Amino acid sequence: MRNGETIGRYRIIRKIGEGGMGVVLLAEDPKLKRRVALKLLSAAAVVDSERIRRFILEATTASALNHPNIITIYEINDDHETPFIAMEFVEGKTLGKLLKRQAFNLATTFDVAYQAGNALAAAHEAGVVHRDIKPDNIIIRPDGLVKVLDFGLAKLTERRDEMDSEADTMAHLPTGPGVVMGTAGYMSPEQARGKKVDARSDIFSFGAVLYEMISGRRPFGGENELDVIASILHKEPVPLSQIVVEIPHDLETMIRKALRKNRDERYQTVREMLADLTEIKRDLGLETTPSGRFESVASDRGRLHTTAGADDRVLTTAQRSGLSTNTFSQMVVERIKLHPLLTAAAAMVIIGLLIVGGFGVNRLLAVLNAGEPFQKMRMAKVTSTGNIVPERIAVTPDGKYVAYVVEEEGMQGLWVKQVATSGAMQIVRSAKIKFSGLAFSHDSNYLSYVVVDQNGASAAYRVPILGGSARRMLSDLGDGVSYSANGERISFVRDETTLIVANSDGTAERVLAAAPEGARWLLASWSPDADKLAAAAYSSIDSKCHLFEVSIADGSVRPLASPAWLRISGLAWLQDGRGVILSARDVDTQLSQVWMVSYPDGKTRRITNDLASYQGLSLSPDGRIIASVQQNRLSNIWHLKAGDVSNAVKLTSEVGKDEGMSGVAWTRDGRIVYTTRANGVQDIWITDIDRKENRQLTVDSGSSFSPAVSADDRYIVFVSDRSGSPNIWRMNIDGGDPRQLTSDPGVEGEPKVTPDGQWVVHNLTDVNNKTTIWKVGLNGGVPIRIVDVESSRPAISPDGTSIACDYGESRNGVGAKLAIVPVGGGLPIQMIDAPDVLRSRVFRWSPDGRAIIYVARTNGIDDLWIQPLDGGPPKQITRFESDRIYRFDLSYKGEGFALARGSESSDVVVIRDFQ
Repeated sequence: MRNGETIGRYRIIRKIGEGGMGVVLLAEDPKLKRRVALKLLSAAAVVDSERIRRFILEATTASALNHPNIITIYEINDDHETPFIAMEFVEGKTLGKLLKRQAFNLATTFDVAYQAGNALAAAHEAGVVHRDIKPDNIIIRPDGLVKVLDFGLAKLTERRDEMDSEADTMAHLPTGPGVVMGTAGYMSPEQARGKKVDARSDIFSFGAVLYEMISGRRPFGGENELDVIASILHKEPVPLSQIVVEIPHDLETMIRKALRKNRDERYQTVREMLADLTEIKRDLGLETTPSGRFESVASDRGRLHTTAGADDRVLTTAQRSGLSTNTFSQMVVERIKLHPLLTAAAAMVIIGLLIVGGFGVNRLLAVLNAGEPFQKMRMAKVTSTGNIVPERIAVTPDGKYVAYVVEEEGMQGLWVKQVATSGAMQIVRSAKIKFSGLAFSHDSNYLSYVVVDQNGASAAYRVPILGGSARRMLSDLGDGVSYSANGERISFVRDETTLIVANSDGTAERVLAAAPEGARWLLASWSPDADKLAAAAYSSIDSKCHLFEVSIADGSVRPLASPAWLRISGLAWLQDGRGVILSARDVDTQLSQVWMVSYPDGKTRRITNDLASYQGLSLSPDGRIIASVQQNRLSNIWHLKAGDVSNAVKLTSEVGKDEGMSGVAWTRDGRIVYTTRANGVQDIWITDIDRKENRQLTVDSGSSFSPAVSADDRYIVFVSDRSGSPNIWRMNIDGGDPRQLTSDPGVEGEPKVTPDGQWVVHNLTDVNNKTTIWKVGLNGGVPIRIVDVESSRPAISPDGTSIACDYGESRNGVGAKLAIVPVGGGLPIQMIDAPDVLRSRVFRWSPDGRAIIYVARTNGIDDLWIQPLDGGPPKQITRFESDRIYRFDLSYKGEGFALARGSESSDVVVIRDFQ
C-alpha cells in the first residue's frame, strides 16, 4: 500500500513497522479525526487460513482487554481484501529501542515494570496469555505511560484456575505441542520445548525483560537462535550481582525467581510478583518523578567499569537508582555553583564566627567533608556456584585472595580465589571430610585449616596457597580455631566447655578458661595486641549467645558490652582494637547479618541490611575488607501424593518467609500446619491441599515454631518464647485458647503428641547443656523424664508405644545412634547405626511402624528415603530433579507428604570500605 491510499475508511500516512503477523501502518480515521495504527496481513499470507484465524484471534483477544496499559482495539475487518485491525496509535518508543541507546535509572525501571506487569496481570485474569513478552512489544510514551501490544501469539485459556494445569489450546488456535512460538531470548523453557504454556511462561519472559533493563544485557545469549534456546534450557543467567554492583538483594531474588526453569518454582501469578516489586521499591525509598514524564540515565553515567565488552559493564546501585549519595560538603559545593556571591558572603560570616568561637577552620572542613558511616561501602560477589560451605572463609592480609570450602556430592574441597579476577584453584582435593578454622599466614603464603574426618578426629594442617603438600600441625583441636595476628599463637575450643591456647606449632598448650555456667564456647578471636580474646558462648539459661573478654595472661572471663544474640557464626577484632565485627542473628529481626560492636562501650551498628544470611566472616588486618558467605534461601509448602514427584503441588509461594523451615504437620482432615518467618518473628499458619484456606494462627505472641497436631485434630502443640524462654504450648486448631504446658529452665523443643492424646513428648536442653527426652500431659502437669542419657528429636511410633530418637553423645557429628525406646521410659529396645537418618533434619515413622522415613542428599538434591528397622538396605521414595527438603510430615494414612521444600545458594562476598 502506498501513502495516501485508503483501506476501508482509513487513509494511509506511512508504514511504521512490522508487527507479529503483519505490516503496521500509520493511518488517519477521517470520521473520528484521529490517527490509528493499522495491522494488516501481506497478500501472500491472506491465502493461509491458519494465519488469518490467528490474526482475527489476536484482534478478538486484545479487544476484550480493557486496560490503560494495553493497546485499545477500535475495529476488526476481515471482509476486506486485506484483513486489518484498527487500533490505538501510540506515540513513543519501544523499550527495545530505548535499551539500545540508554540505561534506565532504578526508579524508572520499577515504574515501567509495574505498568507492564499490571497489563499482563489484567490479561491473565481475563484468561489470556501473551506468549511473546519482549522489549519490542512494550511502548513507552513521552509522558511515561506504558503500553503492551501484539497479542498475536496469545492463547485463550478455558478457565482462570486452569492456568497451571497445561490446559489445551482452544480449537481455533492450532498451536499445539511441538510448535515453538515466541522470540528467542525471552521465551520460557516450556515454550522453547514446544510444550503447552500458561501464564507462568509470560512471567519468565517478563523476568528476562527486567533482567535486561537492569543489567543492559539479555539473560540468555548465543551466536544463533539454537544457541539461545540451548542457553534457556540448560544454563543459568549470570547473577545480576556480578553485573550490577550492589544491586538490592531482594530485587535480584525476585528476578531470579521469575527466571526459574521449573515453572512450579516461579511466581505463580504476576500479582504476586508485583506485590514484591512494590515492597522492594518502598524499602528502597524510590518514588516516581513528580512530572510523571519518562526519564532515563545515559549508559555512560551508569558505567562503573567496562571489561571485555559493552555487555560486561558493572553499575552501582546508586548510579542505577539515581539516588543522591552526596555528602554535606558536596551539597555546599552545588549551592556555591548556583549562588556564588550569596554563598560566599554567608560562608565568610560563618567562618568568622567559628574562628572567634574557637571552633577552627580545620574542624569546620572536617565536618563538611565527613560522610555518613558506611556511605562508601561496596559489596561484590566473589563466587557464583552456590555451593560454598557457610562459615568456612578466610581473606589474605592484603585482601587479594579468599579461601573457601566447596561441597559437592557430599564431599568438601578447599579452594583459593583471587578477588579481582575469575581465577580459582583447588588446593586440597575433595573428600568426605569437614573443614574449619581457615586462616592465612601473616605473609599470605600459607593457609592453615582444620580437618574433621568421618570418625570425628580433627587435625590442623598448613598448605601453600598456590598448591603443594599439606603439613600436619596439631591434633584433637575441636572447634572455633583462631590465629593471632602474627600467626604465632592459636586458640580453639575443646569439648565445647574449654578454651585452649597454644603456639601455632602445637607446643605450650594450656587451658585458658572454662565456659561460664550453663554455657558452651562457640568461637573466639585474638585482639590485635594478642593480650585477650573476644569469645562467643551460647547459654542454655536464656537460649542466647553472648560475647566475653578472656585475658590471655590469667584466663579471667568477663562479659563484653554487647546485646545478646540468637546465634554468632563469625567474630573478628578490628586492627585498632576499637571493636569487633561479627556475623550474627539478632533478637529483633532474627536475620544473620554482619555487625560492628564497639569496644569497650558495646555500641552496635549494622553493616549489612538485607534478607540474605551471612554465615561466618574473615577480616583483613587493615580492617577494610570483610569476606563472608552470603546464603540465600527459599522455602515453600508442597503437597506430594505418595512418592510420585509428578504430582507435587506447591501450596504457598511467599518469598523470604522461610515457610515450613521450622516445622510442618498434617491434620487428620487433610490440612497442613506450618511455620513462617516475617519481621524477625516465627508464626504458625494453616492451609489445605486445595489452596482454599491459608490462615495465620499465632499473632503478636513472640516466636512460635515446631508445630504438631493431636490425633483428634483438636489441638496444636508447639514451642513458643512468648513467656521469655522456649517452652511447650498448646492451642486449639483454630489458634484460640493458648496454654503454657511447661516452664522448665533451659530450652525445650521438638514436641510430638502420643496417638492416645495423653502426652506431649519433647526434648529439653538443661542449663548444663545436656539434652534429654521428656513428656508432659496434654493438659499440663509435672514433666517426666523418659531418657536419662543424651538424647533428642523424638518421633512417636504409630501405635504410641515407642520413640525413635538420637541417642548418645555426639562429637563433631559422629557417635550418636538411632535408638528405639519405650514411651514409658527405660533402656533402648533397639539400637541402629543409621548415620544418614541422624544427618536428616527430621525423620518420621512409616505408617506400618516398620521403618523410618528421612531426608538424604545426593548430587545436590534432597529426596525422601526409608530405612527398614530390621536392618535392611534403605530405599529411595522420591526422585526430585532439584532443590532441598527442609522439613516434612506424613499424612495419617501415609498416602501423602507435606514438604517444606525449596532452594538455597551460598557464595563468597567481599565487603569493602564499611567503616
